[in-house]
Amino acid sequence: MLSNFNEATRFDEFMRFALYDPKHGYYARGEQIFGREGDFITAPELSPLFGQTLGKALREVLPRCDGVVYEFGAGTGQLACDILQTAGDLITQYNIVDVSAGLKPIQLAKLKALHGPGVEQKLRWLGELPTELRGVVLGNEVLDATPVRRFKWQNNNPLEAWVQHLNGELQWVWKPADPAFATTVSHLQATHGPWPEGYESEIAEQSIAWVKTVTERLNGLALMIDYGFHEAMYYHPTRSKGTLRATSRHTAHDDFLVKVGNQDLTAHVNFSSVYDALTSCGGELEGYAHQGEFLLAHGILELAQKQTELTHPTRGALMRQNLNTLLNEADMGEAFKVICWSKGVNAEGTPLAEVFVDKDRSGEL
Repeated sequence: MLSNFNEATRFDEFMRFALYDPKHGYYARGEQIFGREGDFITAPELSPLFGQTLGKALREVLPRCDGVVYEFGAGTGQLACDILQTAGDLITQYNIVDVSAGLKPIQLAKLKALHGPGVEQKLRWLGELPTELRGVVLGNEVLDATPVRRFKWQNNNPLEAWVQHLNGELQWVWKPADPAFATTVSHLQATHGPWPEGYESEIAEQSIAWVKTVTERLNGLALMIDYGFHEAMYYHPTRSKGTLRATSRHTAHDDFLVKVGNQDLTAHVNFSSVYDALTSCGGELEGYAHQGEFLLAHGILELAQKQTELTHPTRGALMRQNLNTLLNEADMGEAFKVICWSKGVNAEGTPLAEVFVDKDRSGEL
C-alpha cells in the first residue's frame, strides 16, 4: 500500500486515500471504528437524547420540506433511530447518504430493532450526492472528515505539505505552494497574523466545495454539527500547529503518516468559510450556536426527565455523565457548533429559527 506514494503526493490526496479508498481507507472498515470498542464515540452514540432533541427541533420544519430527510455519514444508524423516535410521524422518507456501503446492514438492523420492520418503507440508501436535495439535510461530524490541504509559513512564504514513501516510511515533503494556494495562505496571514516562523495549519477546499454543491442543490434546510472555530480563532497565531489530528482507540495524536487506513484523520471546521460558501450559492444563514446552547434550548433536559433509566442507580449515573459531556462547555457543549441554513424554504417563525435568535453567534463568522 505504501507503494502508492513512491511519488510525492499532495497531503489532501493522501488524506482522501487514507480515509476513503474503497479497499484500504479507514471508513471502509465499517462498524468497528465507532463506539467505546472502536476509535471514537460520537454524540449519537453517547446518548440517544442527542438525536431525539434534533428530531424535536425539526418537527415544525419537516412539513415545509415534504417530510424528507437526507443524513450524510450516518455511522451505525443511531442518529437516524433517535430522530425517527421524536419526529418519525412527520418523516415520509429518510435517506442515508454514505460512502461506506458496508454499514447499510448494520444501520438497517438497528433501525428495525427499534422501530420495527415497517420502518424500512421510509428508508433509502444513496451512494452519492443527489442532484436535488428537497428536504432537511443533516450531518454530524461530516465536515471534519473532509481532506484538507496543509501549509507551513516559513521565511515569509507559504509551503505546502506533500507525502512520499522514502527510506521505508512515509515522510513529509514541503514544496512551494502553487500561486493560487499561496495567495490564499498569504491573505490569511495578512488578516490573522503575524504568524510565528514554521506556523502550520489547514485549508479545507473540498469541504467548502461540498457545502457549495449542497447549497446549490438544496431546496430546504441544512443542519451541520461539528467541532471547529470561526476563522479568527482558527488561524490565531497561538494555534501554530493547526487543527489536524489522528485518532486511534480514543487517543488523539499528531503522527499522521502511520497506520494508513487504520486511524482516523480529521481537521476542525472553519465555520466562517462554511458561511461564505453557503451565502455565495444563495443560502440564507438561519443561525450558528454552540451545541450545548442549541440542545438546551430545544429541551434536552425535559426529554431526559422522561427517561425511566434516569433513576436507575448505575445506568442513571451514566446517562447523567453522558448528558453532561454533550452540554458542558469544557467538553462537547462549546467545542461543537451547530450551523443551520436554508434555501427555498422559509424557516421563520419556527422554534428552530427562534432558538437562533436568542442564542445566535453569527456575528463571530
